[in-house]
Amino acid sequence: MDTSDEKGFWRYWLLGLTLFAVMIAINPSLSNSVAPMGISDHQAAATAARVNAIQTSWQAGGVLWLARLSMAVDLVFIGVYSWGAWLGGKVMRAQSGQGLRSLGLVIMAAAVMFGLTDYTETLSQFIQVMRLEGSDALARLAATVRPIKTVAFLTTFIGLLVALLLRRMALRKA
Repeated sequence: MDTSDEKGFWRYWLLGLTLFAVMIAINPSLSNSVAPMGISDHQAAATAARVNAIQTSWQAGGVLWLARLSMAVDLVFIGVYSWGAWLGGKVMRAQSGQGLRSLGLVIMAAAVMFGLTDYTETLSQFIQVMRLEGSDALARLAATVRPIKTVAFLTTFIGLLVALLLRRMALRKA
């Protein structure tokens, strides 16, 4: 196994999770009566009218800048986390036994899928929030890829936790 892959995995994956925590910390400030789930409501908004209502509420509440910041952080998070998860899958694929090779391959594929779908979603959102104008096509695109992105993220996150546990158990037996 390449130790640089192992170091890269930990570095990028943990940095990605830290950026994710920053976005989670920002989100309550974006919660209001129009968007009770904050940024999640913007992600799920499938129409320009809904996007406009959310963005107008953020602007009226003086937190539009936070929404823009959160989306900018998200764009960095996607690349960092996806790369870290992909490296983690690669590290696990190089292990022997306990199904780690197969699980590593699944994690690598999910990391690529997560990166593609989350960039699609977040860029669609980011364009709308920067223009301060909703777009039916962009809102629909973001809402359409959101469930795929979510499954891919959960696959990488839970998959890596399981793989790390399996690897630890295998090392204890050795």
